[in-house]
Amino acid sequence: MNNRDRELMERYIYQVVRRLPGNQREEVRMELQELISDMEEAGESMEDILTRMGDPAKFAEKYQDRTHCLIGPEYYDNYIWLLRIVLICVSVTVVAVSAIQGIREGFLAADTGYAGVLATVVVYSAARGFTELFASCLTAFGGVTLAFAVMERRKIKVDMKKEKKWSVNDLGDNFSVKQKIWTPNHLSPIPHKKAVISRADSVVGIVFIVIFGVLLIFVPQIFGAVLREGEVIRIIPVFNLEQWDVILPLFILSLAVALADEALRLVVGHYCKVVMISSIASGILQIILACIILKVFPFWNPDFAAEIAAQPGDQISPAVRGALARWDGTLISNAFLVFIIAVTALEIGSAVYHTLRYGVKNTSDGFSVTR
Repeated sequence: MNNRDRELMERYIYQVVRRLPGNQREEVRMELQELISDMEEAGESMEDILTRMGDPAKFAEKYQDRTHCLIGPEYYDNYIWLLRIVLICVSVTVVAVSAIQGIREGFLAADTGYAGVLATVVVYSAARGFTELFASCLTAFGGVTLAFAVMERRKIKVDMKKEKKWSVNDLGDNFSVKQKIWTPNHLSPIPHKKAVISRADSVVGIVFIVIFGVLLIFVPQIFGAVLREGEVIRIIPVFNLEQWDVILPLFILSLAVALADEALRLVVGHYCKVVMISSIASGILQIILACIILKVFPFWNPDFAAEIAAQPGDQISPAVRGALARWDGTLISNAFLVFIIAVTALEIGSAVYHTLRYGVKNTSDGFSVTR
């Protein structure tokens, strides 16, 4: 078996096993290697063997059970893996926030000296925490399932090009239909190592987005200055919570766009045109939403600096008071906006660079790949 035949075989096997659940891939890989090698030793050419086996996407269906599947085997492992991460992040965050709120309310109730009030607060906090946990996990489950169901129906990972619909223009001489026969030349090269997207990077991004989103929904007031007033801990929020019902949906939409982009990267697993387009579209949309949030709406708490500066001198250092005296919400919004644009442009540039530099480059013979 020469190098070209071996490359063809590896490409074919790769295109088959990547469509199978993780626990099947190694077994099927060995089975196909043995099958193709035996057929090659029998005197058949590699192109004839693979042409006879047919499109790897169709061949992989022999190992798949697609009966009434909302999410097929190709996506199932990634779906379960990502769902676990999201549910764990949501659960831990909601439980922690509910516990902190319950403890705080418990201390306040304990000051009244009435055991009945304390017991009521404890029961109410536990019930509220359970309700928030259930609602959050149900929402996370629905969001992740919906995203993967869409990818399953649209074949985002498997078929990067939609099948061409038949039309009368496809009729050739004598009105016979021209059929495009699959050949080994249609096999895409195995992705370059530097084109592979780190799973850990996607996980970190997803975890951060989920936790940040949960905190913004349930306890946006924790983003602020923590001050002690006697026996009471007071938090002065940095966000304008009076306008939060208008700002929060835009914030969540921005995080949802970023989460969808990270999920797509996780599923596809390597830089390609789909990932590049998703990165560009996601980045542009997030910049637009950031401009609206920071420049159109009163995003910052207008009394933030004044409330902190009003605290006794022993709690606020002179340096902090000097910084608060120069507090300018417009300037801070501009700084954040510049930072967001810079980071987003960097991410888009990285996706474009890795796609164009290390992505697959098909030529007429189908065997050119950037190495």
